[in-house]
Amino acid sequence: MSTEITGRNFDITPEIRQLLETKLSKIEEKLFDDVIDVRVVLDVQKYRNICEIMMVGKDHDVKAVQESDVSMQDAINAAIDHAKRQAQKHREKLRDHHKNDDLLNPEAEEVPGGGMPQ
Repeated sequence: MSTEITGRNFDITPEIRQLLETKLSKIEEKLFDDVIDVRVVLDVQKYRNICEIMMVGKDHDVKAVQESDVSMQDAINAAIDHAKRQAQKHREKLRDHHKNDDLLNPEAEEVPGGGMPQ
């Protein structure tokens, strides 16, 4: 897995790099089976601090863009929380909780001949 951190109109400090690497590694370990690439773009436009996170995985991709007027750390934390929610939602979809519904619902029987029951 490779992590690319880019700053547009923003100097990336070692503290911010460390914050990103630790939080992203936690998400990768818990919620992804196989991460191919992680790209982070930190952008400053006038008064807005924008953090864009793109995680490319084997099964799915996650993209989160968040901004903050206060600080870059707030934008990073918001984007990481958003990416975590997306990954959790996708992981829940992978686990099919309703696979036994047909066995529990006897009314859902098929009619011979492919027609509708009358």
